[in-house]
Amino acid sequence: MPNGDDAGWIRVCAAIDGFRARYGRWPTRVRLFPAALEGLRDHVLTPQGFAVVASVVELVADDAAPMIAEGAEGESYNYGREGFASPRPEEAARDWFGQAILLPDLRE
Repeated sequence: MPNGDDAGWIRVCAAIDGFRARYGRWPTRVRLFPAALEGLRDHVLTPQGFAVVASVVELVADDAAPMIAEGAEGESYNYGREGFASPRPEEAARDWFGQAILLPDLRE
């Protein structure tokens, strides 16, 4: 992966967490740069892990979207602009999804 680690996954989870902190529910999708989506699919998540994530939140490649979590009614949280949410949700998305969805060399 170009970043050499799971930085893209951390950012996707931060966008999800920011949305959850702001709106009290999960987003319906996360828009992210195509290379970031490719990195998640090919270098970070297992095939089953990618399917699990996609069953919870749609991952959409978008050349103009630096990790933007969106809801069905137009609400959004832009991690690229807003960074990590404060306060954060009680359970982080990364913890909720767990380590099993990651490729073995990225598990803690």
